[in-house]
Amino acid sequence: MTAEPTPKPAPEREVRITRVFRAPREIVFRAWVDPDQIAAWWAPEECEIPRETVEVDARDGGRIYFSMVEAARGVVYRVRFDIVEISEPNLLVLASDPEPEIGLAHPMRTRVVFEAEGDGTRVTVTQGPHTDEMRNRAGAGWRGSLDKLERILRS
Repeated sequence: MTAEPTPKPAPEREVRITRVFRAPREIVFRAWVDPDQIAAWWAPEECEIPRETVEVDARDGGRIYFSMVEAARGVVYRVRFDIVEISEPNLLVLASDPEPEIGLAHPMRTRVVFEAEGDGTRVTVTQGPHTDEMRNRAGAGWRGSLDKLERILRS
């Protein structure tokens, strides 16, 4: 009897999204570490980030903290990323603790790679591990957030 390959357990799943922005890499990277810009884009469409909740210490061992507010339901989500590695304007690696109350059962790693592409920037976000349910929600959240980022980079 041949053993079937063991399926990857649900918690090992990642979200990977690639987007090309029509802006130089330095400007796109800055949007990920500038508190004013974070407040303008880093939340899905149905959420807002009050500027006064954004804390950034952009260095290895630093942090990016903010609160997302889902106004329709009055729910506030704390977002806490510790900066594991930062190499401006190439790379941002973030870690976050589990938050079971919002469905994040495991420590999370988010890797953002910024690559020059012509006169624009290719950004690849990889985040995980996610359960199946959270993977879909995280993917939708990242797509909405990156849509907002694209709009502010165009203005």
